[in-house]
Amino acid sequence: MKKFVSMSLMLVLLTGVASPAFATSDKDYEEAIRMIEKTNLEIDKKIEKAVTEADELQAEYLLDIREIEEGGKIFDIQKEKNKILSEMEESINDVNKQQKYEEKLLKLEAKLGEEQAKIEKEMKEISAEIEELTKIMILTEEKDSSKLNKQVNKLNEKLNKKSIKHAEITAEYTEDLNEVITKIYDVTLKMSAETIAKAASKGVEAECSWKLVRFADQWVWIDPIRVVGRR
Repeated sequence: MKKFVSMSLMLVLLTGVASPAFATSDKDYEEAIRMIEKTNLEIDKKIEKAVTEADELQAEYLLDIREIEEGGKIFDIQKEKNKILSEMEESINDVNKQQKYEEKLLKLEAKLGEEQAKIEKEMKEISAEIEELTKIMILTEEKDSSKLNKQVNKLNEKLNKKSIKHAEITAEYTEDLNEVITKIYDVTLKMSAETIAKAASKGVEAECSWKLVRFADQWVWIDPIRVVGRR
């Protein structure tokens, strides 16, 4: 009887010790999961903000380039077109003059269409060149900076042939875009690393899950967190 009572008491003691430990483990696990979910939400918000910023940079850049492109021949065509329209108003009752002006306008419209098509082609080429340059800037490691400089200089020389203004605007755009991407990458990586370390201290194994995010004309791997397991 004494032995049975002693064994029963031991079981009660063991149960009493084990239950709180199990409860604490569950609490830590749930807390770690909440922490990971919160970090992922914060990362998503920061990504969304950076994507918007990158898109705005690209829109401003392309607008600047278009203004440069349209500042030449298209401006002259529009100026001539406005002049003809003004003369048409002055000679509205002269059928012969009206016919001649209409013929001129048709030719100008055709010429304008040709120039706009050239500009569209030019814009696509410029976008491809910027994508190449930005990709180089993102992927090249610091130890390869000399290689990066050579590639950047080569591309800038190509842009200089088109326009010094082109090169200036392009250099500014790629630098600003690279800054946005680098900042969001570094910030989210730090957030993930800190949360993963905190989760590990609570017995939860987690890791960077990595997802592909578009920033303007670039695609970059950003690192939200996913749970791997429980210790």
